[in-house]
Amino acid sequence: MTETSIINSSNISGMLQRTLNQVEPRLVDHGKRVAFLVSRMLDVQGDWGGRDKQDICFLSLLHDVGAYKTEEIEKMIQFESENIWGHSIYGYLFLYYLSPLQKWADAVLLHHVSAKKLDGFTSQNKELAQILNLADRVDMFFCEYGAHREKLYAYLNEARGGRFLDPVVDLFFEAEKRYDLLERLDRGIGFQDVLEYVDMKMEEVDEYLKMMTFAIDFRSCHTVTHTITTTNISYLVAKLMGLNDEQVRHVYYGAMLHDLGKIGVPVEILEFPGRLSNQAMAIMRTHVDITEKILGGDVDEVTTRIALRHHEKLNGSGYPKKLCAEQLTMEERIVAVADIVSALLGTRSYKEAYSSDKVISIITQQAEQGLLDKDVVGTIVVHFEEILGEVRRLCSPILKIYNGLNSEYERLILQFQQ
Repeated sequence: MTETSIINSSNISGMLQRTLNQVEPRLVDHGKRVAFLVSRMLDVQGDWGGRDKQDICFLSLLHDVGAYKTEEIEKMIQFESENIWGHSIYGYLFLYYLSPLQKWADAVLLHHVSAKKLDGFTSQNKELAQILNLADRVDMFFCEYGAHREKLYAYLNEARGGRFLDPVVDLFFEAEKRYDLLERLDRGIGFQDVLEYVDMKMEEVDEYLKMMTFAIDFRSCHTVTHTITTTNISYLVAKLMGLNDEQVRHVYYGAMLHDLGKIGVPVEILEFPGRLSNQAMAIMRTHVDITEKILGGDVDEVTTRIALRHHEKLNGSGYPKKLCAEQLTMEERIVAVADIVSALLGTRSYKEAYSSDKVISIITQQAEQGLLDKDVVGTIVVHFEEILGEVRRLCSPILKIYNGLNSEYERLILQFQQ
């Protein structure tokens, strides 16, 4: 699905940042500020190619992507923190296996390692890890103390040779002198202050988009393949129903984007083993509104509506808008049914995966009740085994990565905590 990408270089960066901003309100824009500091330090060094600098800035933007998976946020927001390996390790593995940034990923692994301990690690990116480490701590300092230059300088000079390499501290001082970094942070920055222009191939954009969906789905063993399953069911059904190429692209991307907002829903609600209370259900339903915030008007209206309407029902009983049949396009109806099929086929904390017969029975009954589109359901029923086979083929490598990633995490966390 890369011939004419709806998600592109101009909108993927903002979506990435807004997705991460939903992880923890107290860390809003932290990644962007760190990426800004890193970018200016790289400018002072002057020996980074444009493409490498772009990749490193994205790496900096995403350096805390592992935070949603761990319980370390309370420690991360403190100015000084120790033994917070979990998010560094998971972030490294996540970026190594599930992003276009494999080359630089171990800088994230080491971004809380002090200079005096770096010799114990094998990496080509030690200096970059130190730059990221210093930028991360400078922003934490800024968040706690504001643009207090003298106090920051005293801290950095005291940390020379211990936490930070001397040349990296000097690099920051030169960048601060040249670009007035603290003043810029104080005034507020946008992503354009990090990178004025982003240049990605369509394949890379798709990789970043998939990475964003895995950031939500990999929170639990029950949701690992939900988005990829929903997306591929939607895509296959759209093709089988004869939608044109443009409609199929909208369906594909709308399905890929449909659950981005779940990154802002507490995992204890997402994985609650039973029927949710009214209050918890109200929180769960906010994932649609959060998705809308993440998309931020950067994605075309047709695709956005598909993503935001996957819980609407033809009889007006769905959410968030309680829309009726005449207000819902065929593309929107396809993704709504595919989302249900994906949920039924997958396990949850409160249920096992349903059999094919049970899935077909449930969606057929809902179509007869006027909740789901009969043509969409009919297409899925007729081609169910074909669709299921393709979904299994596409999900197999994702499950393999997930299981391998978790095993590697356990190995590294034991190694780092010794």
